[in-house]
Amino acid sequence: MPRRLDHHVKDVDEDDLSQEKAQGKPSVEDARTYTLLEDIARRENRSLLQYVRDSYPWITPDERQVLAQIQAMTAEEQQGVADLVQFLISRRRPPPYLGMFPASFTSLSFVSLDHLIPMLAAYERQELEKLQGEINEITDPAAKELVQKIMANKTRHLERLQSLAANHSQSAVA
Repeated sequence: MPRRLDHHVKDVDEDDLSQEKAQGKPSVEDARTYTLLEDIARRENRSLLQYVRDSYPWITPDERQVLAQIQAMTAEEQQGVADLVQFLISRRRPPPYLGMFPASFTSLSFVSLDHLIPMLAAYERQELEKLQGEINEITDPAAKELVQKIMANKTRHLERLQSLAANHSQSAVA
């Protein structure tokens, strides 16, 4: 089920736009940068980590702390999306259409953490590689800074997921 970011984003009316334009406030003019930012917001908001937030992984009572760590990662990722959308709006761009989760994710509802954590790590690695390939195409310095923050979070999440996968598989064997 898609979540809207309306509660994170302020409305902008035409008077605000004309006043800020008169004051020389910038907008994201480069079409490629805007397209990249829109794609990044969409991907981050419809990531596997965000899907897991609503998919109710199967856990044992001993795994509650692991699930809480994953949920903290989803909150950080969602905040990165909200920051990116707010940036676009502040630069006179409409919020992007975020779409639906990929249909391939639907088979991942109610799965065990043993199955899910390695998949999350692989997905985060893949998405981090995409961002690393796109970052140099972003021409707006403030936009680049936001994407670098998303990348830093994703790097931390990947490291944590790899650690959880290693520790979780060892405890499952024991």
